[in-house]
Amino acid sequence: MNKINRINLEILIQILIELFLSALILVGLQNGRLNLFVHPKFNTILAISAVILIAIAVFSVSKLFKPRHMNNLCRYFIVIIPLMMVFYMSKDLVVAMLSTSQSSSVIKTESKAGITSVSSGINRTEKIKRTVYKKERGKDYIDITDVKYMKWYYDSILDWKKYKGTKFRLLCCVLDDKQNNGDFAVIGRMGMLCCMADLQTCGFIYEDKDMHNLKRGQWYIVEGEIKENNYREYNYERLPIIFNVKFTKADEPKDKFVYIQ
Repeated sequence: MNKINRINLEILIQILIELFLSALILVGLQNGRLNLFVHPKFNTILAISAVILIAIAVFSVSKLFKPRHMNNLCRYFIVIIPLMMVFYMSKDLVVAMLSTSQSSSVIKTESKAGITSVSSGINRTEKIKRTVYKKERGKDYIDITDVKYMKWYYDSILDWKKYKGTKFRLLCCVLDDKQNNGDFAVIGRMGMLCCMADLQTCGFIYEDKDMHNLKRGQWYIVEGEIKENNYREYNYERLPIIFNVKFTKADEPKDKFVYIQ
């Protein structure tokens, strides 16, 4: 009983926080939800960080029964508050964060000729070698996998004319189904360069008659042609237009985002 009374509460709280954080990281890595917030390229670093936190907690056990006369516990409660907030982050809040993050990804400049909008995502990928994508033998379309989706999108965004008459096949989500009083829908993927703060819409305007059948959050294998957009705006950005589209229902992928690999 005397030993329990001599437990150093400061060290105990420190150990519990370290174990909680490491468990949070490891569970997030295991179920893939951590990649809703950070690029998968950081997964190894995060796993190592979790192991280090566990090691620190283990080494701290030896100090658990060495009480200090004045324990300063306030700083740990300050850390606990944001950790507890994690449990209250609803799915709707995450969706809202995804949609609102797009408005910061566009740079607008005015000139005498009019207004030109340039995606910051394009600027970030200008130094990446651009690839010309071609059909595989036996296919009447260019197959765009999740691995190459984001690079393909920014490789092609400034010059869709070179793919005139060419169909693409890709996995898309209905990102928005009620734009401009229902005049068009937005389909495509959300792209991540580093973390959730830089999520960008790598998508397309869809304005064909059957667009009213699309509902936000649905997933489809999409086959269609893509052209430049000179009149429709979505979040202050002129996304390319996809047309002559064939939709095939698909299951939601484990990883909803696409990345620059």
